[in-house]
Amino acid sequence: DWREAGGLNCAPDFTACFSGTDAPTMPAFRQVGEKQLPQEIIFMAWSPKRDLIALANKVGEVLLHRLANFQRVWSLPPNESTGKEVSALAWRPDGKILAFGLADTKKVILCDVEKPESLHSFSVSVPLTFMYWMEVTEENSVLTSFYNAEDESSLLLPKLPALPKNYSTTAKIFSEEKSDEIMKLMGDVRLNALVLGGIDGFIEIYAYGMYKIATITGVTGSCLALCLSSDLKSLSVVTEVDKGPDTDSEITYFQMDTSLLSTYLPEVTRMARKFTHISTLLQYIKLSLTCMCEAWEEILLQMDSRLTKFVQEKNTTTSVQDEFMELLLWGKASIELQALLMNQLTVKGLKKLGQSMESSYSSIQKLVISHLQSGSEALLYHLSELKGMALWKQKYESLGLDASGIEEAVTAVGSFILKANELLQVIDSSMKNFKAFFRWLYVAMLRMSEDPVPPELNKVTIILRALIYLFIY
Repeated sequence: DWREAGGLNCAPDFTACFSGTDAPTMPAFRQVGEKQLPQEIIFMAWSPKRDLIALANKVGEVLLHRLANFQRVWSLPPNESTGKEVSALAWRPDGKILAFGLADTKKVILCDVEKPESLHSFSVSVPLTFMYWMEVTEENSVLTSFYNAEDESSLLLPKLPALPKNYSTTAKIFSEEKSDEIMKLMGDVRLNALVLGGIDGFIEIYAYGMYKIATITGVTGSCLALCLSSDLKSLSVVTEVDKGPDTDSEITYFQMDTSLLSTYLPEVTRMARKFTHISTLLQYIKLSLTCMCEAWEEILLQMDSRLTKFVQEKNTTTSVQDEFMELLLWGKASIELQALLMNQLTVKGLKKLGQSMESSYSSIQKLVISHLQSGSEALLYHLSELKGMALWKQKYESLGLDASGIEEAVTAVGSFILKANELLQVIDSSMKNFKAFFRWLYVAMLRMSEDPVPPELNKVTIILRALIYLFIY
């Protein structure tokens, strides 16, 4: 008997012991905690770095708990846009990003460990059944040189400014730290790979969890488990093939040779790192544009809230613009417009409205100057470096890096920067028109209330009238 020769024996009470009179006795496994949960848990994954465990339940909710006392850190409820059927979980090796797959929408979501917010998402062709996130430990002189030089962009490019937190509608989505949270997608410079497995033999590998570097073919069945070696030379896959209702499923183990990835590891790492930079910057620019839209909607909302009741109650067929033009040309306001200005808006309310709208205009202007332009310039920098890599055909042509496609992207970014500059001119012109209109309306309301008008505001020049006209129409 092998146990008599000193082998390991597992006793019925789960006590591990060695045979022999002097062998130490290990304590039995014991339960240290228990927690009742409202929904059935279908997946769980321990954080590789912190005292955290990620859970996914049957209703599609993703939860994060502390292991020590099982205190909930956050929960991410299911929704229609992302999906409701969680089918896989995986942690990034540094423990800062949690990835999960959704079977109903065929999406992969990368979520921040600090907050229940999606930082990045992408779609796949089939529902996922398993995912595995690993770090590449292969070392060579080329990679070491690249890792050491990675910080050059941070030295050459200014740090992207944090996105504003001015509007209640965006406060939950765009916090002041949001831009820093997006940068968490970058992670460590050392290459890591997210391996996805799904039905019908689907297997794909994503560098840094974002850039697809490989599609594996030749596998059949639905993926039950997979593991990629740390040197990228071998992939192990376990699949299940359904043989029909009257036959048991067939479990198959595949050993795949992925040494091609290892051969091109320095080139793949450089390309993947550039892609994560570019993808992160695109996310940042998208959020900046959304903030600008929110600021503009705030301006329109403030104007509409003041004028909606006036439009509903007025008995004349003239438009709001015509009412203001009549006041501008003849100095006389209709009874309805006068009631709106003096009873609903008031002089004090006009000042407050003007300050609020000016603040919104300034926010849009700041977003263009400090956010859109900074993000676009950084994007142009990384695209230019990528173009240089594409021109090194000996190294990168076999990986599909095309210089002509990158040139088109560079041209598109240049056009975007020009449009941003045009937008600045439009904003500047709109602010002049807006200030002229509110100055004139303030004087008109003072005259209606028979209050004294300051001498510096009393004169309306032809240029000022033109600006007021442009704002009205």
